[in-house]
Amino acid sequence: MSDLVEVVDNDPDRRVQVRLLGGFSVLVNGAPKPTGRWSRRQAAALVKRLALSPGGRLHRDRVVDALWPDATLDVALPRLHKAAHYARRDLGDRDAVVLRDEVVALFPYATLEVDAITFEAAADAALRAKPVSPEACANALKLAGELLPEDLAAWWLDEPRERLRLRAAQLLQGARRWADLLRVDPANEAAHVEFLREAVVSGDRTNAFRRYARMEQVLGTEFGISPGPEAIALRQRLLAS
Repeated sequence: MSDLVEVVDNDPDRRVQVRLLGGFSVLVNGAPKPTGRWSRRQAAALVKRLALSPGGRLHRDRVVDALWPDATLDVALPRLHKAAHYARRDLGDRDAVVLRDEVVALFPYATLEVDAITFEAAADAALRAKPVSPEACANALKLAGELLPEDLAAWWLDEPRERLRLRAAQLLQGARRWADLLRVDPANEAAHVEFLREAVVSGDRTNAFRRYARMEQVLGTEFGISPGPEAIALRQRLLAS
């Protein structure tokens, strides 16, 4: 069962889409692959791990560390070759997973699109803009989703899942969607301050004091800190009025 394949010409017309946000699926030229269930769980895991890597490529040792962390390299490498074999069979393409020069590549001869990578690139572009555009942040948020919710126990997803969650929170702040931001990050001080400012400006003293007390409680509980200077200044403005 060899994993080495002959080098073939790139086929830019072959488009592979891997969806990782909200669930896992693979489409080759618009057709879902495999047509049924994955024959091996580790074959699907291998595709997921590669899809999260830049360009769909990763050194074999890092693949092994993620999928078989307790196995020695001598034990893990045959498992890797076996998983690659079943992945190619399930995806119906001998070049779906290629092992060469200790690098494992996902569809190296096709145009590979991964929704999680696309979202992160759109988020980074929106957040780098000076000034940050609420509209651009809102558009990037349309691409967001939960990373592989069916794989919550996979430890190697912890870092990218947290990274994408942070990007989404930053976009919510950039889009000024304060209520949504507090739902995903209840301790976000910027969102609390905006709600407090809104209540102060409108003259709603009761709601403003309630907002400040809520912020004080959450920040104290989560971080052991007090509200910052901006919140304190708004509270002083309330008291003075």
